[in-house]
This record gives sequence, structure tokens and C-alpha cells, in this order.
Amino acid sequence: MTPDQKIEQARLIKEGTGYECTQFARDVEGADVQSLQARVLEVSDRFACYQFARDVPGANIKALQKRVLEIGIGKQCYLFAREVPGADIKALEQRVLEIGTADDCRKFARHIVPCADTEALQKRVLEIGSGWDCCEFAYSVPNADIAALQARVLEIGDSDDCRWFAKHVYGADKKALQARARALFTEERYQYSPRF
Repeated sequence: MTPDQKIEQARLIKEGTGYECTQFARDVEGADVQSLQARVLEVSDRFACYQFARDVPGANIKALQKRVLEIGIGKQCYLFAREVPGADIKALEQRVLEIGTADDCRKFARHIVPCADTEALQKRVLEIGSGWDCCEFAYSVPNADIAALQARVLEIGDSDDCRWFAKHVYGADKKALQARARALFTEERYQYSPRF
């Protein structure tokens, strides 16, 4: 490490952002990984914790994951599970189920295979997701329960959701979805027509 890099490292340890510390630890040979990681944990930057764990050799995965579980959102939990070797998949999945969006649940179920609990993630999508979220889950997640997702689309989806599900999801009941789409389209058309 050069004298200028030593000065920069001292500054980062004292007042650096999570991003700056991560870049320095990753790019500078001989960097004080533990001190830079301590700064990342101190400034509580959830994305930097994930990046540090992913990009910096010698990072303390457990400590960074703990911080992500405390302050992260579903997206960081999903990314941590997907891209950080040694991550605790079940703990991260549990956090996604607690605080994640329907899209976070879908991504976790789709990309963290075979470790993901597809059934639990789908249940959460059915609880909090839109008709479109159900369409995406049915289309992109292996072993999704097509009948349950279709039932939810028929219940809460709009005409576009019903048409899309019928066209793109293998095993869909096309007749039921098309009939619902026609009925919804008629309702939607009259709902937006001007009143005299």
C-alpha cells in the first residue's frame, strides 16, 4: 500500500461511506479489511454491507449478514442469499417473508432454488401481492401452484392480468380467465366513461 493509500484508508476508517470503504477494501491490496468492515457496519449502509460481503475477500459474512437482517429491506436479503457464498439462506428467507415485497418473494423463490421454500413464499405473494404479482410468480417460479395463483388473479386481477395469465402461464384455465377478462373489461370501460 502506498503512503497516499494509507492516508486515504485512515480517512475512510474515520469518516468514509459504506460504498467508499467497500471499494477501497476490494481494490487496494493490503487494505485493513477488518477496520474498513467495522466502518461499514457502523454507518449502517444496508447495501454496502451486502456489497462488502460479496466483493471483499476476508469479509466477516456472519457479521455483515446480521446487519443486513437488522436494517436491510427484502431486496438486500434476497441479493445476499443469492450472491454471497456462505449466507444463511433460511434466515434471509425468513426476513424476506416478514418485510419483503411480493416481488422480493418471487425473486427469492425463482433464484434461490432448491433451497427456497416456494410454498411459503407463494403464500406470502397470495397475501400481499397484486394480480400482476401472481402472474409473474406463476410464470417464473418452478413448482408454483398455478391453480391457487389463478384463483387469486380471478379474484383481484384486472382484465390485463387475466388475459396475460391465460396467454402465458402453462396449465391456466384459459376459458375462465378470458371470460373474467371480458367481464372486467366491460366494467373498466364503463367505470371510466364520462357521466352526463
